[in-house]
Amino acid sequence: MGIAGIIGFVGAGNMAAALVRGLLGERVVTPEQLWATNRSNDARLAALRDRHGIAVTRSKREIAGAASILVLAVKPRDMSEVLRELDGLVRADHLVISVAAGIPLRTIEAALPGAAVVRAMPNTSAAVQESATAVAAGAHAGPAHLATAETIFRAVGDVMTVDEDLLDVVTGLSGSGPAYVYRLIEAMIHAGTELGLEGPLARRLAIQTLVGAARMLETSREDPGALRERVTSPGGTTMAALRALEDRGFAAAIREAIGRAADRAREMSEEFG
Repeated sequence: MGIAGIIGFVGAGNMAAALVRGLLGERVVTPEQLWATNRSNDARLAALRDRHGIAVTRSKREIAGAASILVLAVKPRDMSEVLRELDGLVRADHLVISVAAGIPLRTIEAALPGAAVVRAMPNTSAAVQESATAVAAGAHAGPAHLATAETIFRAVGDVMTVDEDLLDVVTGLSGSGPAYVYRLIEAMIHAGTELGLEGPLARRLAIQTLVGAARMLETSREDPGALRERVTSPGGTTMAALRALEDRGFAAAIREAIGRAADRAREMSEEFG
């Protein structure tokens, strides 16, 4: 499914670059349909233009005039400034998509009256087209707006629709989730090297273990608990390892991590929203 019209990225950082790559790679749009702007990084804009053939500008007025879809790919602390710059430039027929964590729909809708707004929470795996993204529709966003947003983010991974009040939990689980996985793999590699493996070998084993386990979950569609039980023989090595993890509060630590990330997203709503 393609998209008609021009998509304008306000913000040209890593997420915008990942979306540009995905949209072009999946042939959802052509380079002529993509524009980008940012606050001050001319080198970043030039890199996107030279690498992908998209249009770039330093003018918010120009990009808002050209685009029918505006993707606000900025940090939460920069959102208030961006919304001020877009005041009076966003039309009622614009679709505005925000990827800023913690900034509620009501804040964007108050600054851009009448615009259809969709919030999205992708993660950094968008860089390799494996993001888990949740989207939530605002008051003026209808099914067609939501379908367009889903098409955009499907170019960089999987997409789910949720109510906005769940987006903070999504942020804690999948938005911040890649960092938890990286920390787990980091710990596995360190343990392997401390116990005698060469570093490159420990890394290769740890990464492939993660890839294989994820693929098993994806293809079998069984509950993770069922798969865990299947590989946990009574009195065996895996049972000994899992007992060590639970003795250290593994599941409780994961629950607390996701909860704290969700709480921080709510705090950011108060700070920046």
